[in-house]
This record gives sequence, C-alpha cells and structure tokens, in this order.
Amino acid sequence: MLIAEQLMLLCIDPQRGDFEVARAHADINSLAAAALLLDLAEQHRLRFKNGHIAVEASLPTTHPQLTQAAQILSGPANGLPMSAAIELLVARMHPVALHLLESLFRRDVVHRVRASWWPWSALQFPLRSLQVLNEARAQLHRAIDADKASLRGLGLLVLTDFAGQLAASLSGDAHEAAAQKLLHLASEPVGQDAEHDMLVHLRRCLLS
Repeated sequence: MLIAEQLMLLCIDPQRGDFEVARAHADINSLAAAALLLDLAEQHRLRFKNGHIAVEASLPTTHPQLTQAAQILSGPANGLPMSAAIELLVARMHPVALHLLESLFRRDVVHRVRASWWPWSALQFPLRSLQVLNEARAQLHRAIDADKASLRGLGLLVLTDFAGQLAASLSGDAHEAAAQKLLHLASEPVGQDAEHDMLVHLRRCLLS
C-alpha cells in the first residue's frame, strides 16, 4: 500500500468515511501530493537535493496514481523545487485525495457511498476493516520507537501531524513521544542523508 493511501486511511473517519482534517490551514490534496513524493522516493524513482527533486519516469510501477505523478514531474517539469512539485501534482491530479480513495475502493479496502440520496451528494469511503487502519497506525508507532525511522514511518508521522490527526491514532505517551520526535526533526540540520533532508524540507514546505 502506498504511503499516500495509508495517509488517507489515517485522515478519514473510519465509520463515516469522510475526511477529518483538524487544522484550518491543512489541505488534504496538498498532503496527498506530498505523500506521493515520498512514495516515489521510497521506490527509488525520485532524488532530492538542495530543495529540488528529480524523477525517473521510466521505471515501472503498478499503481496508476504513482505512474501519473511520475509522468507529471518528469520531462520539462523535472528538477522543480519541492513546493512547486506539490502544487503541480495538486493542480494536475485534482482531486488527488479522492483518486487515492477510489483506488482503495477498487481494491475492496473501503466502501463507497453517497452522503445522501441526492445523486450529486458527496462521496464517503467508510472502512471495510480496521486492519488496514491499524497497520497504518503501526507505522506511526514504529517511527516513534525507532532510533532511525523509515521514510514511510516518519513521513506518515509528519503528514498526519499536519492534518491534525495524530491524536486520533496515538494516545498518551505515544502522542507525546511523537510530538517530541517531530520537534527534534524540526531542529535537525540538513546534510545527514537524502531521506532525512527530504523530510526536513517537506515539513518546511508545508509550514510555509
């Protein structure tokens, strides 16, 4: 499952199936686009350096959203600053968050229902099983506990925090530990390794 898809699961109400983004400045499509950048990096199709990204579109992938993202960011758009890459994905894949939920529906991870009988009412995507949500939450816990968290785990931690949904997935000591981990990330200098630098820069992009 994509990092972006796990983020969607962490940001929807499990029973109602609609987004719960608790911070007014957070845009779920921007967060989804940022997560797709992390997916490309995790699959070694994206390189990050000095605030810019370069994408290799020729490597195969079976996920349509990831293929589309790679095609958008390669070619003339290759080498964009990260913030511009996120904006481009949001514009060209709109609404990217809905497309990710539709992909989860096609794989029987979520239901797809209308909010009311009206045919143009909003779509909702309640979970079919809590197992996939628990797996996403387990990524958050592993990121908290690890001395060197994975790109997936720490990336999910950063993005779920920006959505204001950490408290829904972590409680008590785990939530406090997550807050400390993110504060530590914010204060760390760049230049340690490419994945770390990418996450530090991603966090700064989302704050700006």
